[in-house]
Amino acid sequence: MTGGEAACVIGGGCATVQNSEYAQIFGMSLSYLGFITYAAMLASALIPGFWGRLLGIITSAGGVLFSLWLLYAEIFLIEAICPWCLASLVIMLLALAVAVARIVKAGDLRS
Repeated sequence: MTGGEAACVIGGGCATVQNSEYAQIFGMSLSYLGFITYAAMLASALIPGFWGRLLGIITSAGGVLFSLWLLYAEIFLIEAICPWCLASLVIMLLALAVAVARIVKAGDLRS
């Protein structure tokens, strides 16, 4: 988030991805966007009831969709893979599974 290089433990594509034109959206670093998304997911876990569950499903589903687009960009546009981005995608998928489970358990899908 501070503009330094990401320590890439596997592969070496982190700097390539981080320095690509896809590393920002509307002038904002994707690391900040990720921080905001993860903060919203944490808030959704702390907010009881329907509104917490709704925030959880919105942020995790949005995070999964955006992470999948970024994976596409890494593979086909940037031609470099960032293991941290892949780890974030896995976390988003797990968060989406938890959010869906919370909704199902609460019975929010019943009419």
